[in-house]
Amino acid sequence: MFFMPKKPPKMYLEGVELIGVDYVGKMRRIVHRRGPVVGPYPEHVVGPYISQIGPYYNPNTRVLEYRIASSEHPDTVEVEDLVKENYGWDLFNEVMRYNQKCVKIARKESFDVIHCHDWITVQAGIELKKAKKRPLVFTVHSTEYDRTASIYPMDWIIDVEKRGIDEADVIITVSNYMKQQLIDRYNADEKKIVVIYNGIDLEKYANAEKMIGKKNILFLGRLTNQKGAYFFLHAAKIVLEKEKDVSFIIVGKGDQMPELINLAIELGIHDKVRFTGYIPEEQIPLAYAHCNAYVMPSITEPFGITALEAMATGTPLIVSKNAGVSETVKHCFKVDFWDTYEMANKIVSILRYPVLEKVMGENSKKEVVSFGWDKVAEQTLSTYGRFA
Repeated sequence: MFFMPKKPPKMYLEGVELIGVDYVGKMRRIVHRRGPVVGPYPEHVVGPYISQIGPYYNPNTRVLEYRIASSEHPDTVEVEDLVKENYGWDLFNEVMRYNQKCVKIARKESFDVIHCHDWITVQAGIELKKAKKRPLVFTVHSTEYDRTASIYPMDWIIDVEKRGIDEADVIITVSNYMKQQLIDRYNADEKKIVVIYNGIDLEKYANAEKMIGKKNILFLGRLTNQKGAYFFLHAAKIVLEKEKDVSFIIVGKGDQMPELINLAIELGIHDKVRFTGYIPEEQIPLAYAHCNAYVMPSITEPFGITALEAMATGTPLIVSKNAGVSETVKHCFKVDFWDTYEMANKIVSILRYPVLEKVMGENSKKEVVSFGWDKVAEQTLSTYGRFA
């Protein structure tokens, strides 16, 4: 069984029961606060969870107000702002309601292992572990320190993460870099931690056709402090002093975009930098394939799946030494995120020496074959086997 805030329409996975927490029971009705009240209401509906704090910030969120009748008070109507322009103040309560709903549903189900991913669901996992007497597996993909680049991390999220780490029977994380962080910052029991590297859908990226011609260097990711786009632009400035006919493509959106656009203008390279914003998922393989190199200059990165995606398209990779993926891939350039001169040096090397670009790309495609999701699934099942 897989619990999610909202089940996507027409989504089916063989062997997996998808349960949308936004719909439980035979009937629910949500109406606009100015509309008529219609019943009955068998359940209190849990709304979507959109945080606008720090790395979760989305400046495009609209205000939607609904009134919801609960089963406890069927004759009354509660007014709730499910999505707010400034939603962060209610994030804690929304997460709590989501966890409570997960517990309510799961108490009626039969299962052998509880597996939670990150802090959003682990409170439900802890309660179910005690109620159902089942082992708890807690996968930590990233921590609040990572998501905020250690700039004003939220203490209450850190507390939830700490409790999950303490209560879990097994902790899965995505790199040795993350494993050490859990030990150092959360006092995690090293014996409970299992490292399982992330994977990708290899077929999705392997057939992307490489573009020959114009020189492009790619950044792809959320535009937040954590991802290091600031350093990418400073490296671009240095590269353009040596190589004039180069474009720097920044794919992604985030609260840092206005700042980065202004930085490109201040550096005098705005005519060489293109901000695409969000692009559809099916276009991402082409974004990698149409570039001479992919740069991932993250300040902190628990793993870095995009590095594998780039490698699968045969695009040379320049990756931050602070990314977990850097500890396991070999056919790439590794740099300190703050060393923009060395970052620029690697970019120029790839641009000036086509043979280097070709060999790096070919070796990358060969190496990344071992990072499919099948291997991740096998390792996860092996972890469940501890409780057999």
